[in-house]
Amino acid sequence: LQRVLVEGEKYQLTHAANLSRGAKFVNLNHLIDDKLTCIFDRLSHHTNFFYGRYDIKCHSIEDLWTGANFLILEFNGSGAEPNHVYNAGYSLREAQKEFLKHWGILYKISKHNHQQGIHYWPFLKGLRFLRSAKKHLQLLEEFDSKIIF
Repeated sequence: LQRVLVEGEKYQLTHAANLSRGAKFVNLNHLIDDKLTCIFDRLSHHTNFFYGRYDIKCHSIEDLWTGANFLILEFNGSGAEPNHVYNAGYSLREAQKEFLKHWGILYKISKHNHQQGIHYWPFLKGLRFLRSAKKHLQLLEEFDSKIIF
């Protein structure tokens, strides 16, 4: 806020973690306990975010367990893949199991929602949504490719 950029100057606010740009994700699932689950349940339920993945940055695991000094960089909904399988020592077979587990959970959520009166999308509506999402992603990737590091 103390600096005005000259016209055409680019300023990067932060570096986003991205597998395609060499980021390394560390799987810390073994550190999840009831206290941590409670912290994220409170956050999630407040925003109607019931299944997905948080990408977070924190000073320490201890801070995270107390719900202090962490930032939510992104929360990815049900369409996000379980990226903890990358760079975390998973074999191909173990990674496939994680993906199957993910899709199994999505199936159960979909079935539950349907039983609660939320109708399944017709095939064409789903196809249109996927095509629209793909176009949006391509646009984001185009913008991302213009960022100079």
